[in-house]
Amino acid sequence: MQDEDIKLLRRIAAGGGRKYTAGNIDRSRYDRLVDLGWLTPFKTNISDVEYHVTEKGRATSTANVHD
Repeated sequence: MQDEDIKLLRRIAAGGGRKYTAGNIDRSRYDRLVDLGWLTPFKTNISDVEYHVTEKGRATSTANVHD
């Protein structure tokens, strides 16, 4: 877990808990959050993915996290 992961998670949570990505882009930063259990990916078609914040992700996004 890195500070950038927490910042990204908080932006997604504050924006309604969903992030839509379209096209052939680097999704590695979102995949890290999926691996941590904070996001769930949903493929909407062959090139697009929508990520939803999980309950664990919501709890983490509102926690006062210090490394």
